Amino acid sequence: CSVHSHYEVCATGCPSSCQSLIPPQGCQAQCKEGCSCDEGYILSGAHCVPFSQCGCVYNGRYYRMGQMFYPNGQCQEECKCTQDGEVECKKFTCGPNEKCKVENGVQKCQPVGKGVCHTSGDPHYRSFDGKTFDFQGTCTYTLSKSCGLEGTHLVAFSVQVENVRWNMMINNKVVAVTKLVAVEVYGYTLILRINMFGVLVNGVFNYLPVNLNSGAVLVYQEGRHYVIETDFGLSVTYDLVYHVTVTVPGNYRNKVCGLCGNFNGDQNDDFQMPNRQLSNNVNVFGKSWRVTIPNVVCEDGCEGNTCPVCDPARKAVFSKSTYCGIVTAPNGPFAACHSILDPQPYFADCVFDVCASNGDGKVLCNSVAAYTFNCEMAGVDVKNWRTASFCPMKCPANSHYEACADSCSATCAGLSEIVQCSSSCIEGCECDAGFLFNGHACVQETGCGCYDNGRTYKPGEVVYEEDCNTKCTCNPETGLNCEKHSCPESTKCMVKKGIRACYNTDPCKDAKCRVKEKCHVEKGEAVCVPEYTGICWAWGDPHYHTFDGYNFNFQGTCKYVISKTCGNLEGLVPFTVTERNDNRGNPVVSYVREVDVSVYGYTITIRKNQVGRVMVDGELVNLPVQIGDGEVEVSVFQRGHTAVVETNFGLIVSYDWNWELVIKLPSSYYGSVCGLCGNFNGNYRDELQNPARIAVSSVIEWGKSWQTPDQDKDHPCWDTCKENCPTCDDNQSKLYETEAFCGGLVAKTNNVFKKCHEKLDPQAFMDNCVYDMCLNKGDKKMLCQALASYSQHCREEGIIIKDWRKMFGCSMSCQRHSHYEDCASPCQPSCPFPEQIKTCNGACVETCVCDQGYVLSAGVCVPAKTCGCSYQGHYYKPGQHFWADEACGRLCECDTTLGMVTCREASCSAKETCTLVDGERACRPISHATCTASGDPHYRSFDGHRYNFQGTCVYQLVGLCTQQPGLVPFKVTVQNDHRGSKAVSYTRTVTFSIYDITLTISREYPYKLNGQLASLPLDYNNELVVFLSGWTAVVETVAGITVTFDWQSTVSVTLPSNYQGAVCGLCGNYNGKAQDDLTMRNGQTATNGATLGESWQVALVPGCSSVCQGAWCQACSDSQRKEYQAQKYCGIIADKAGPFRDCHGRVDPAPYVEDCVYDACHYHGHHGAVCDAVGVYVSACLSQGITIRSWRTDTFCPMVCPANSHYTLCAVGCPATCASLTSLATCHRSCTEACECDEGYLLSGDTCVPVRDCGCSYDGHYYRKGDIFYPETECVEKCICGENGAVSCQKAKCRAGETCKLVNGVKGCHPEGQGKCVASGDPHYISFDGRRFDFQGTCVYVLAKVCDDDNGQLTPFSVTQGNEKYGNGKVAVTKSVAVAVYGYVVYIQQKVPWKVIVDDELLNLPLSLDNGRLRVAQEGSNIIVRTDFGLTVLYDTVYYVDVIVPSTYQGKMCGLCGNYNKNGGDDFILPDGKNTNSVDDFGKAWVVELPGNVCGGCGGQCPVCEQAKATLYGKADSCGIISAPNGPFKACHSKIDPVAFVSHCVFDVCAVGGDKDTLCNSVQAYAIACQSEGVQIQPWRSISFCPASCPAHSHYEVCADTCGGTCASFIYPFTCSESCFEGCQCDDGFVFDGIQCVPLDNCGCVHNGRYLTVKLKLCFVVIHSNCAKTTNTSCHSIYT
Repeated sequence: CSVHSHYEVCATGCPSSCQSLIPPQGCQAQCKEGCSCDEGYILSGAHCVPFSQCGCVYNGRYYRMGQMFYPNGQCQEECKCTQDGEVECKKFTCGPNEKCKVENGVQKCQPVGKGVCHTSGDPHYRSFDGKTFDFQGTCTYTLSKSCGLEGTHLVAFSVQVENVRWNMMINNKVVAVTKLVAVEVYGYTLILRINMFGVLVNGVFNYLPVNLNSGAVLVYQEGRHYVIETDFGLSVTYDLVYHVTVTVPGNYRNKVCGLCGNFNGDQNDDFQMPNRQLSNNVNVFGKSWRVTIPNVVCEDGCEGNTCPVCDPARKAVFSKSTYCGIVTAPNGPFAACHSILDPQPYFADCVFDVCASNGDGKVLCNSVAAYTFNCEMAGVDVKNWRTASFCPMKCPANSHYEACADSCSATCAGLSEIVQCSSSCIEGCECDAGFLFNGHACVQETGCGCYDNGRTYKPGEVVYEEDCNTKCTCNPETGLNCEKHSCPESTKCMVKKGIRACYNTDPCKDAKCRVKEKCHVEKGEAVCVPEYTGICWAWGDPHYHTFDGYNFNFQGTCKYVISKTCGNLEGLVPFTVTERNDNRGNPVVSYVREVDVSVYGYTITIRKNQVGRVMVDGELVNLPVQIGDGEVEVSVFQRGHTAVVETNFGLIVSYDWNWELVIKLPSSYYGSVCGLCGNFNGNYRDELQNPARIAVSSVIEWGKSWQTPDQDKDHPCWDTCKENCPTCDDNQSKLYETEAFCGGLVAKTNNVFKKCHEKLDPQAFMDNCVYDMCLNKGDKKMLCQALASYSQHCREEGIIIKDWRKMFGCSMSCQRHSHYEDCASPCQPSCPFPEQIKTCNGACVETCVCDQGYVLSAGVCVPAKTCGCSYQGHYYKPGQHFWADEACGRLCECDTTLGMVTCREASCSAKETCTLVDGERACRPISHATCTASGDPHYRSFDGHRYNFQGTCVYQLVGLCTQQPGLVPFKVTVQNDHRGSKAVSYTRTVTFSIYDITLTISREYPYKLNGQLASLPLDYNNELVVFLSGWTAVVETVAGITVTFDWQSTVSVTLPSNYQGAVCGLCGNYNGKAQDDLTMRNGQTATNGATLGESWQVALVPGCSSVCQGAWCQACSDSQRKEYQAQKYCGIIADKAGPFRDCHGRVDPAPYVEDCVYDACHYHGHHGAVCDAVGVYVSACLSQGITIRSWRTDTFCPMVCPANSHYTLCAVGCPATCASLTSLATCHRSCTEACECDEGYLLSGDTCVPVRDCGCSYDGHYYRKGDIFYPETECVEKCICGENGAVSCQKAKCRAGETCKLVNGVKGCHPEGQGKCVASGDPHYISFDGRRFDFQGTCVYVLAKVCDDDNGQLTPFSVTQGNEKYGNGKVAVTKSVAVAVYGYVVYIQQKVPWKVIVDDELLNLPLSLDNGRLRVAQEGSNIIVRTDFGLTVLYDTVYYVDVIVPSTYQGKMCGLCGNYNKNGGDDFILPDGKNTNSVDDFGKAWVVELPGNVCGGCGGQCPVCEQAKATLYGKADSCGIISAPNGPFKACHSKIDPVAFVSHCVFDVCAVGGDKDTLCNSVQAYAIACQSEGVQIQPWRSISFCPASCPAHSHYEVCADTCGGTCASFIYPFTCSESCFEGCQCDDGFVFDGIQCVPLDNCGCVHNGRYLTVKLKLCFVVIHSNCAKTTNTSCHSIYT
């Protein structure tokens, strides 16, 4: 019921009213339920009023008290009903622009027409007469007021606006926007203010709606606008941000003045100033209407450079229909309005504002909304222009957007009595079903307030009327209850902040400051200032320090509340800070992994390693970012290597993306927080309280009680270390307490930290440090963390400690383009506005600072000119694309040419959906498909087609072949090679090109990026990551493409559904149809796998072929098939009771068995092939998430893992690594079979190392400890990965003899060239510098050694050569060569191929020592020793030796090969540095040991060759073949001068009397020399000339493959060199096992039990390095 009435079940049907005080006679109406006036009240019209307020009866009609009316239908008389019930009338006439008529049921002089003036955005004004102008003043101005009303009956009014400098603006341009509208009328002052949801009436705050003086003035909300409306037709609207309109009725023509002009129909005189003069300067005109308010600083307009301008390129962008162009679009949503309201000026204003704000979306929407509103006011029905992606309107709780909102559909009772509902159609928010509109928001019925005397009150609201002599309380059920009231002593009735109440004369008494706050009076108002700031922290293996100073350690790995508000929060902003911990390689230690700050309804998440970025409400954003509606409530920025979240009430949370979390809180929160930071009540003894505020007994209990309810399902967590918690033994504690370690904090003498001891007790830090060092086995990072933490907290206390990092070797790891400074300003220049100088407070910080000319951009240092864009408070990197809406309908890009974000309409394709994953909103594919090639390539296409193809060239596996918008182009190629059998080929190299980079994953090099070797994991530009998952390399890209390769035989490519039908290659076209997958490059269909494969060949490699030829290509015989389908071979896959039984239902085993049998067949049942094939089925099952049972045994496919790791059937898909790369924070791989690192170990590249030996992460790459690398294109900077995971770089330049280039995948200073020294035959020497001499000594001599290692810059080595007498005794030949390098001695003997002696032990080739830094292989008939720094020594085990050294050794060598200084004349240098001319003296001087015989050479009896013989042997059928112009070696003559070799040959053949073997060996020497230079020679041996003799099952080839055709290479891929030498190669179907050519099935570690002693040792080596996956059982048993 309305005011002063009550409900009755049976109210009289004829109630008494002012007009008939007694019920009318003869009233027959029955009683009915309804409202009756309270006692003492009576109906006046429809309202209950006291008897004293009854109105008048005139001419038989009733009028309410105070009502004006015009009797008898003519407006010639104006009558008023007075207080005493009398009617007074006087003569009256309508004024100009008025007409007497009935409108809305009222007869009076109604105005004709109306005038509208509006101002919007960066004030664009449009006067009543349609003149448009911009004026940027930021003072208070008269927008419009009545003037010259004398002699009229018009009501006086005035409308003022206060403008403010626009915060959307950058680069110091002056732009203003409206922040307040004031209307003065009927003695009221009404104020609407930006973001104030109500109205001030004469300074007192009122909720809407408000009805003053019985409808003379109404204030209400309509759509997005607040409206002030008077009964004489003045209407003012304001949308609280941007847009103001003033509507005056037509009778005010020429009776108004101000910025809106005079409303006389003429635009030309609108710039009229208060003194009636005209101005033509907008600033002068604007300033003249300024309202002077004392003590206000403001500015009038902008001039010259301070005015914003919009360059044409930007104008063009914003004029498009995706921006302001929507207003003018001929077929757009506003087309119907164009004829009524010219859109052009609105369009121009929109472009101007959006441009001035750098493309801000809110500004765009407000501009378009302004046109919408004006159209709606003009009565046009605007089509819905908002969409989910273009300016969606955010509605308050319990309401939704409607293009034509009916706010009255459901309102609180009593509301409509204050304001009648509008019938016009306005866009806005409408209450959801079940909610009622209370004038401002949508509430449930119980939330409706009271509506009385034209005002609106909230439930429970208390107001004081007049002089505080009445106190009224709103009770929604009974209405407004008022009682008498008087102000207590020492208080006074005042209006403060819009509230009238009794206030203390001392404002501080009312301020209710909290316990630890001081009260200050500023400008007559009390301000509560916190007395101090509390600090709480967690660092390292969480060591916590509460606000009250309690220190404790807690190793939980769950998510915990570290601090949140609780208890009485009056006047405080609530917040919660939680953290999640994780283990790093050690289950007893946990670190902070993620921090959540929840405040003001936002949640900000900072994740470990996500440097430069944070998540805001689940969306990943770049720093810096500002959050808040209107004002900035929270800002997040990067300071040094730390993310800082700063709120406007003083809470500061910082986390360094790694291990240290610090929370600072003003003392206003004293006693009002809880969590692991304690209760902040000044007492450290009562910290251990659970959420129920009950004390608990232990830290573990306490920690457990603060677990948050939302634990991460994927990472099980625990609150303590699970079992056998580690302890620290005393010896270790004592070690780490010494001054070189943690004791450095408390040392008595020369202690850098001493000056801080008084402020901050170091003891807790020292204890924590010892604890951490101990548990992490002396990991240097722990020491550095503890010292850094102490040093940091000292800085907070104002004490700066320098140089401690140098003393303790704790260099800080700075990323690319930045450097360390120990006292840098905490505010470093940062994108998007590097030139903006922030006001900076706080102590200087030690941190990494961007180099000169570089600034921070989302965590990395970039050149200042390449900053990205700022948009809606967020920062975007150059070229970054993002969706501006939640439905993926508006795609934006940071366009650096325009320097701003531009957006366009877009959408996901039919094969994608719009989702938010890991903080990134994107169109994601609905499904994926995978294509694989495994084993002896068995291909399975995306659409499931299966075929086999044995080509060994380079083929396109898959690539994008139709250019479609939105698809990233890519290509994957594979190169296969034969392994052991020509009938099969295996994948050897996978190349993946995408984003202008090329990745190569091959058996030779684990991993290459653009030709450069890299360790895993690797992150390229946040677009692509590569990591190790089990035994497989996984490449994941942002485009959704995943490529994997296990370095063995299985490669897979997974594509998202948006690539359907757009790809081609061996994997088919991915169109869902398997039958057309054999499509060749020319579009025709191939008949089989071989022709298909051939058509997709993209490159050749030497000796490759696309088809299988020969007898061994035959299929398997039935008997073989049967054998291999049995349980002990492939049958295990399909065994219904076997380990894979649970998988059969999901992954059909039949094709896998078939592939397995095929492979087993070609490998004669060799277990290696079988195990690989079974492994393919295992991973197919695991990737489907199916658990399989243990299937490897000691006898079937046993698994031996490398050191520090163990075999696991289902290891996590993304194992923990040393690297700290962001992109690996979330894992999308299912578990895999793998060798998992043991506890306390982490993956460094591909080996498990103790946590303390981890390397460094730098610029997306991971480097192992001690790695040296050059980050820039030129080698101008050399970096090394040091002790505590820090990279330190210094300027560098290459030395003499070096240039900066890529060699074998390593970028660095590499030798420009190389020197070669040769000793052949009856030692004929050619020195590095080309000097030729003969020396016949028969001892062991130093051939080449390093005499000057250039201050340790060169790797030392020596090559010695042992000679023996030969033939007639007058000649000597090489009988052994020894290479000493890296602490090994590799000894090669004459006539012993395939074996070398290393440190007195006979080992089979190939061999790889010292992590591949030293490799020995048999190539053709030669044994070649290679090192990673470029030394190569070749010996053909007969006769010919050559030594190649890189050019860095120029001038540093000595020995028989000379000094390598490019001068042959001084090569005979003795060990003491003197020169000699005698060959014998020279030779003798370089003897290694002196047995009994003479070592000097042939002395005077050196052999000589007679001329006739010399001529004979020089002919083409003898030594002359070497230099024959058209002979087999002609291709080599330009590379190696044959003359020397011919003369050596003649000499040797002559000396032994024409011996054929010697002739052949001499010619072979030239052949080898040519081949080692990479020259292709023609076959030179024949049945009659030097026929080759090869052992059983092998044959001679000019270019023999002695690398790929060995058991070793089948069992474990060994790197083969590119060069090619003549020699014996096993026949097809046979492989070399280190002794002879054997059938494949005889491969293994042991052959017929021979060479047991040597073999046993070899076996040991092989198991650890070569037979990583497959070892023959016999070997295994011997080994065990």
